[in-house]
Amino acid sequence: MAQSKPCEGCSQAHDCTKVYERLGGAEGPSVTSAVLLAFLLPVVVFVAALGGFGWLLKGRVAGPYVTPLAAALALLTTTGVMLVARVLTRLHRKQ
Repeated sequence: MAQSKPCEGCSQAHDCTKVYERLGGAEGPSVTSAVLLAFLLPVVVFVAALGGFGWLLKGRVAGPYVTPLAAALALLTTTGVMLVARVLTRLHRKQ
């Protein structure tokens, strides 16, 4: 493994390399589902809810209020979905 410039002249450069090699080869549980649940799900739910509420409110609410009201409802929906997801993941962990 080639050493980078910050490591030149360091007396512990070889030890650092060994530590990083061990960390890279460490086996552990996959975090893909947790990452998708934590980062991707809220964004997708918010965008879908914003579009859905915007479509539902169009024509029923005065024009300048459609987007702010749709955003507030989408935020509430996203919060609710994430709370449900949190409860479900806790129940799943206990089993």
